Amino acid sequence: MSKTSTAWNGGQYTGTRQTTPRPRRWDPVVDTCSLQECGTPGSGPSPRPDMVRVPGAGEDGAAAWYCPGRCTSIARARTDLRTGGHDEAVNHGEL
Repeated sequence: MSKTSTAWNGGQYTGTRQTTPRPRRWDPVVDTCSLQECGTPGSGPSPRPDMVRVPGAGEDGAAAWYCPGRCTSIARARTDLRTGGHDEAVNHGEL
């Protein structure tokens, strides 16, 4: 064992080393929403009273209805990523 490989723990070696790789667990970054109406086109009326209309990215972006909370936040974040946050600021009168 090299000097640098044991320097981090004062030169001690515990003798334990994992020899088999751990299985990878691939979980989705974002779970699928359980509401069927979530993500429906925003051109019509709200499918449920608590839904939030999020504008699409750019001039051609289509708006959609999302459930309040996580899905609305994710949709707004995606719009901001696509436009650099510019469209959202313009739509809310910040620019």
